[in-house]
Amino acid sequence: MTPEQAKQLIEMQIAFNQVIDPAYPENPQVKRDDVKAILVELGEYFEHTAYKWWKKQSADWAQANMELIDILHFAISDAVENACARGLNHDQAAEEVAALVLAGATGKAPIADGKELIVALAQDGTSEKPLQCGAAFFDKLFSALVDAYGDANTVYLTYIGKNALNNLRQQRGYKQGTYVKMWQGREDNEVMMDLLASHETEIINAEQPLAQAQQLLLSHYDANVA
Repeated sequence: MTPEQAKQLIEMQIAFNQVIDPAYPENPQVKRDDVKAILVELGEYFEHTAYKWWKKQSADWAQANMELIDILHFAISDAVENACARGLNHDQAAEEVAALVLAGATGKAPIADGKELIVALAQDGTSEKPLQCGAAFFDKLFSALVDAYGDANTVYLTYIGKNALNNLRQQRGYKQGTYVKMWQGREDNEVMMDLLASHETEIINAEQPLAQAQQLLLSHYDANVA
């Protein structure tokens, strides 16, 4: 992952959050709790890993790994909000969080279990905010993401794809209940990953990778699902 790509991730997340709250991140009007969302997503991650030793289960690692991408969305949001709460403006916050992302993506922090993400939240915490996303959390999260997806570049591409999918869901009625999540018998996440793999080069090399991915998913949805 390059410094430019790390910065793109932050700006993509800020732009997505501004769809819900145009005043985000410097003067947010919508009350958020990204740490709580991370804990919920982490619970969903464990559900997919078939952790229940007292019953017969099969792990679904593709879905478990996608929960880690969702956690990345909330982690970036939390870190941006923390930076702005300290008085940084949009650009300064984006630069700071991009540095956290890049350090995590290029670091070698080991992780043996997803529970270590909770420990990292506490390590980054302060007396005012006991759980938050900082250097320790991004180091552990990217270790888990790289273990899941093979390398930071694939994490970057998958983040773009999930961000584009989240945008598509909003455009096609996710909040209103009219969005169709099963695409010809398959979860939208699964189809999205196939489309990313088959169009990886054109997305990565596009001047606006997110816009390229959004158009790809939108065209597929309107032609084959809606």
